Amino acid sequence: MRRKIVFSKSEYIEFVNAQNNRTNVYTTVYDFNEFTENAKIDSSVILDRIFLDFDAHGENIERAYNDLKIVLELVYERDYKHTLFFSGRGFHLFLFGHQNNSMRNIQVLFREIKKYLTDRVGEDTTLDDRVGQHTRLRRVPNTVNMSSSDKDGNPLFCIPLLKEDMKLAVEHILLLARMPRFIPFRIQGNVDVVFPEAPPIEASQGEVVVPKTIGKLPMLPCLYNATMTENPSHISRAYLVSWYRDLLSGYSDLKTLEQKKQVHELVVEELERVFAESDSVWLDWDKRETMKHSRFTVYNNYNTPHCDKLISEGYCVGRCWRYHNVND
Repeated sequence: MRRKIVFSKSEYIEFVNAQNNRTNVYTTVYDFNEFTENAKIDSSVILDRIFLDFDAHGENIERAYNDLKIVLELVYERDYKHTLFFSGRGFHLFLFGHQNNSMRNIQVLFREIKKYLTDRVGEDTTLDDRVGQHTRLRRVPNTVNMSSSDKDGNPLFCIPLLKEDMKLAVEHILLLARMPRFIPFRIQGNVDVVFPEAPPIEASQGEVVVPKTIGKLPMLPCLYNATMTENPSHISRAYLVSWYRDLLSGYSDLKTLEQKKQVHELVVEELERVFAESDSVWLDWDKRETMKHSRFTVYNNYNTPHCDKLISEGYCVGRCWRYHNVND
């Protein structure tokens, strides 16, 4: 992907205008305090919001719209500060609050919101479970969603929405999205979200369920959360390769060149199966780059880090079956 760190509003606007209608244009969900010359420093992330993605995958906008309006009932009741967007294929809702120091606290609020929604409509919702990645991207408002169009074939823009728009039929939202909507930016609501304090991992009740993927191999909840996104960090991808290597090798070292070659090929096949075809994960998918970097991890027999390391680095999303082996 073409990436650029911008240091002013004018630079940002210039970059967006140059790319809009030529490619999908994204920016980070979270802001950062520190940058290198060409990259953000993940440890400097400012955790002051939660990003809720109601993704209809272009198939059932009506259902995503209904899920959004149910969650907004809670938002309006609590008068949370928020912004709202139609993404071209679904809806993006931001809730803003006090800065905190743990992504797990944000995930606690997400689970509360998800329960509120599922209590109303059942378990099958359009609310994306991928919450809590520092590197998550969102579509830039008033840019074209190159993956979407209305029933007449008109391309759709990502546009801002207001509280009064929620009275409109979804068909009217689609009409608005045929062109940019340049309305003054404003955060709606008056109350800062206070993110609940997540209990220590050892005190967590119950186990985090291992999410389903389209692949053939299971994925740890922490690695699912870290890698099933548009722009995962290099280290999270390496940890995922280590996890696949461990599964395919039976948690043992690969000793011969033939063993390493065979496992490496299976790892790349699985990565391609999960990440190559979807436009909501790994926007920079490149098989040659994947083969190069994963080869280093597989051929050098790198194991998946133990839970204590994953917890200390902020990957853990809650207790799963693997936590019991943390000291093994």
